[in-house]
Amino acid sequence: MTRFAPASAPASVSGAAPPDFATRLTLLLLAALTIMSGATIAPALPAMQAHFADQPNAELLVKLALTIVGLAIALSAPLSGVLADRFGRRPILIGSLLLYALGGASGLIVSSLGALLVGRVILGLAVAGTMTAGGALVNDLFTGPARGKFLSQQAAFTSFGGAVLLPLGGLLAGVGWRAPFAIYFISLLILPLVLRLPKGRHVAEISHEPEGKTAWGAIGLVYALALAYMVIFYLMPAQGPFLMKFLGASPAATGLLLGAFTLTAAITSLTYSRFSGRFDARTVAALGFGLVAGGWAIVSQGQNIASVIPGLIVAGLGGGLVLPNLYTWLADITPSAWRGRIVAGMSSAVFLGQFLSPLLLSAPADHPANGFVWGAGAALVVGAALLAFSFTGRPMRAAV
Repeated sequence: MTRFAPASAPASVSGAAPPDFATRLTLLLLAALTIMSGATIAPALPAMQAHFADQPNAELLVKLALTIVGLAIALSAPLSGVLADRFGRRPILIGSLLLYALGGASGLIVSSLGALLVGRVILGLAVAGTMTAGGALVNDLFTGPARGKFLSQQAAFTSFGGAVLLPLGGLLAGVGWRAPFAIYFISLLILPLVLRLPKGRHVAEISHEPEGKTAWGAIGLVYALALAYMVIFYLMPAQGPFLMKFLGASPAATGLLLGAFTLTAAITSLTYSRFSGRFDARTVAALGFGLVAGGWAIVSQGQNIASVIPGLIVAGLGGGLVLPNLYTWLADITPSAWRGRIVAGMSSAVFLGQFLSPLLLSAPADHPANGFVWGAGAALVVGAALLAFSFTGRPMRAAV
């Protein structure tokens, strides 16, 4: 079995000293803002629809308020990457946090669905900036096994954040449909921490570094795998509630099951550092896709809620492996001068996958399990192809 050989570690902006606790915590909090962008208002959608019922196409536009954020992220992330490489990471983060509060909390005061959607687009622009600049800064500050370990912690922290925010959004939605939008002001609390971050690298600082061959083929493969993974993995938040309802679960039970699913992925992400650097990146990705395929196969055959739970656990185990592995793989083959732009491409792939998931793997209301059958098949094909290539292809070496 081939092993993954990371690139030569570039110098970090902080020199030889590892980032301090405050810097690590700030980067973790920035990652948690990503999942907040959609999960926060999801429980309030029915009440929001009732409030705007007299406006044309209210049902469609209310659903669009949830999904348009991901589309805005996917489309604007490349520009955020260019700006992060040009002007540095910290200035982009500061501007993005201000936009996050402005766009996210606009739901507290808007009087029309049109204005609400504008605010959600602004929120998407902000998330693209925080993801791109934050991800590039992680690649600046961490190298080698330390990077893989931190990325696994970041993925776990994001998942744990989702497990907390989903119930919190539900509680606030009980107060009123506008109340969950107040959570977006949390970005202003993170702003003082961002002000003390290293500025991060930009073109002027790295223009003297020797140019190397960029592994565009491997980068494109990682993008394709990230998009495929999100299309398949996002089945649970996008289609799972309909399946749970079909099997007789109450909304509260559905929320608990989704939370358990997220926590399983978080726990697995924390263990990812044991795999980082020890196995070929394709092998780890193949294992993750294989577990997701097995989990969705179990879910698709469930006759009641109890029989679905093992499938959620197995799929969560796989999901917790794939994403931190792909981010680490990408970081190790990314040249310094392109970090912001290449991380931006990854953000676009991830959120485009979320946007496409319900479109590509939708199932009729009377057979909601069909989406999981198709998802299991797709994950199995991807995992098998990766595993075969891992044993027969060239070792994955960074060409940076």
